Amino acid sequence: MKHNATFLGPVDQLPAEGSDFHPSGTTEIELCASLFSESEIWFDVSLDGVTVLSNPQESELFQLFSLKLNENSAESAPEWSDKAFEIHLQNLFPDASAFDTLSDASEPVDFVRRFLEVFGSSLSDSEIGNQTATLPLIRWQPGEDENSARVQLLGLLLADENQFASFCESNEGEFGFIFEDAEVQAHGVREAITVLALLGITLGSVTNAEAGLFQNAAKKKEMRIQQVSYQNSIRQAPAPIPSQAPKSGYQDVHRDAYINHDLLTASKDAKKRIVVDVSKQRAYLIVGNTIALDTAVSTARSGKYTPRGEFKITERVKTGKTSTIYGCNLPYWQRLGDSAVGLHIGDLPGYPASAGCIRLPESVAPILFEHTSSGITVEVVDSWNPASLNQSIAQQNIIVAQVLPQQQEG
Repeated sequence: MKHNATFLGPVDQLPAEGSDFHPSGTTEIELCASLFSESEIWFDVSLDGVTVLSNPQESELFQLFSLKLNENSAESAPEWSDKAFEIHLQNLFPDASAFDTLSDASEPVDFVRRFLEVFGSSLSDSEIGNQTATLPLIRWQPGEDENSARVQLLGLLLADENQFASFCESNEGEFGFIFEDAEVQAHGVREAITVLALLGITLGSVTNAEAGLFQNAAKKKEMRIQQVSYQNSIRQAPAPIPSQAPKSGYQDVHRDAYINHDLLTASKDAKKRIVVDVSKQRAYLIVGNTIALDTAVSTARSGKYTPRGEFKITERVKTGKTSTIYGCNLPYWQRLGDSAVGLHIGDLPGYPASAGCIRLPESVAPILFEHTSSGITVEVVDSWNPASLNQSIAQQNIIVAQVLPQQQEG
């Protein structure tokens, strides 16, 4: 299948592996936007500069991917590369000097355009570009004071001049640019397309001017691109989502599972529950008050989250469950409540590595699946002490006597 473009997506903004979400749209840009529509990477843009609202002190992880488009089907799915970058977004906007050309009379769209100019120019000279343009994909809305803007980052499009020209020609009206007709008339469409690579693509902007190709969105403003230092702001990082290479098996660096087969066989109808200890990266199947299975697991990596609490198993799929987002199979799937998180076979590299799910060893998951069922309780906790089981048994054997005051004889 032919790929026309590549993207960098903020992978920590994706749902967990068990999500039933399917990317939607008819163009690659729309599909990318739908993947990251719930992105929590928001910026406040004002005369005081740019502030990252989510995590200004931390880096955001972006992984390279392309979209596999099937002309005979409405389905599409990302194909993940093994290349990723950590970007400290706040460092790309070191001060407010880049916004000196704006004033109290500036409109929200002017702030968005300036944001894109600075953001795009900061990325263009970095190792991300690699002879291509790097265009932010954003949604935005005016600030409450109408003299600022709030911007949502959905991803980064990497495209050369020809690819970008093709997008412009084939997607007119589907997305917009912060650009002006006067600039197109002065430079010509081809030159304008090249300049657009320094700006970005807007989707779903909430303004009086409808998004459209080269539509006049604001009064003419002086275009002054300010290059900012990206040193220590962008660095290559390990890719958290594996590329879809054929798998011959699953990794398990532990191989230390304890399974009491006799107890499992003799206690098919006994009360059971599962406890997942996130701090120890272990899971336990408890029959009555005895641990029948103890295994290593891998929960959410840094930047993702495995929900804590008490859940019921609501869905069980032995084979055939797949993740369209992450491009992986989820054998022996057991969903926790109505969440996108579940227990399933996966790689156990010796540390938390999932996108939220609870990965089990390939040798253990079938046994756990066989001896559990829908409705069983799964407790996911930060820390759990197996000794609490003995304490529970001891408490059951305590006889509580009520002491009554002795009646005195009259």
